[in-house]
Amino acid sequence: MTEETSSPREERDDQDVLAEITPRLPTTEGSLVDLLSAVLISAAVVASAFSAWQASLWSGEQSILFAEASTARLESNREMAIALTRLSYDAGSFADVATAFTNGNQETVDLFSERLLRDEFRVFVDEWLELDPLNNPDAPRTPFELDGFTEAYMAESMRLSEVAGGKFESGTEANGNNDSYVLATVLFASVLFFSGISTKFKSARVRALSVAAAAIVLTGSAVWVVTLPRLIHV
Repeated sequence: MTEETSSPREERDDQDVLAEITPRLPTTEGSLVDLLSAVLISAAVVASAFSAWQASLWSGEQSILFAEASTARLESNREMAIALTRLSYDAGSFADVATAFTNGNQETVDLFSERLLRDEFRVFVDEWLELDPLNNPDAPRTPFELDGFTEAYMAESMRLSEVAGGKFESGTEANGNNDSYVLATVLFASVLFFSGISTKFKSARVRALSVAAAAIVLTGSAVWVVTLPRLIHV
C-alpha cells in the first residue's frame, strides 16, 4: 500500500491561492462598518428628500403669505384714502353748517343738515348736539373729537392693516422654516458624504470614526427636524 503525498510545488500553489483570496475576505469588523454605512446612507437619503420637500412647501407658503400681505396692505391704503376723503367732505360740510348757524341763516342750516350731511356723519353731529356744546364747557368742541369717531372712519383700513401685519409675520416665519429645512438638507447630505467616504479608507479606526461622525450628525439633525413645523399639501 502506498501513501499519496502532495508535491512541494502543489503545496506552494495552494498557499499562493490562499494568500490571494484571504485579503479579499471581509472581516467581522469591516462588515459591521459597511453595514452601518449602508444603513446611514439609506436613512440620510430619506431624511434629505423629506427636508427638501418641506423646504419647497415652506418656500411656496412664504410666497403666498407675502403676496396676501401685500394685497391686504394695498386694500388698507385704499380704504384709508376713502376714509380721508369722507372725513374731508364731512369737515367741509360741518364748517358750512357752523358758518350758516353763526350768521343766523337757519334755512341754510336746515338745508345742509338734511341734504348735505352724510348719514354716518349726522349720527355724530346729533350726539354732539345732545351734549349742548354751546353751553356745556365739558362738551367736545367739534363732533370730530367724540369717542369712536376715528374708529368709525378708519375701522376697515385698520382691520386690513392688521391682516397685512399678520400675513407678513406668518410669511417671515415660513421663510425661517424654509431656511431651517434647507440647512437640514445640507446636514443630511454631509451624512451621505461621511458614510460614503468611510468605505474608501483602509484604516479600520478611520472608517469607524467616519461612520460615527455620520451617525452623530444624522441623529442630531433628525431630532432637530422633528421639532420643526411641517406642511402637508394634498
